[in-house]
Amino acid sequence: MNIPNFHDGHLDGLRIGPSKLVSFFLRTQDGKAFTLLLQEVDALTLSEFKQGNIVLDLVFRSAGSLTRSDMAELYSVDASARQAEDLLKAKREQGFQILEINASYGAHGLVLFRTLELRPSSPD
Repeated sequence: MNIPNFHDGHLDGLRIGPSKLVSFFLRTQDGKAFTLLLQEVDALTLSEFKQGNIVLDLVFRSAGSLTRSDMAELYSVDASARQAEDLLKAKREQGFQILEINASYGAHGLVLFRTLELRPSSPD
């Protein structure tokens, strides 16, 4: 999938919907709006959401690049605990991916999901 460059763009909001669907409303630096749909979301942690969130980058990582630290952050367990290792193994086997949201200003976090879709949308 061809993901636009969201560096210095904006995270305008999100919606946690039914059936483990999470929608992120994004704009590129030049104002093009998109809705990023993450399906089969298993865990999400997002902090410091502020008015005017500015995206540094969005990093998509495959199942093979999941880490114990990811599991610790997503599930509030100790990274060195057996539980973190068990979660890591299970999520890799189940084919989960991670979206890492890094901010220049505002919201940052992780989302553990199965599939994604990016749709153009109209800015509000």
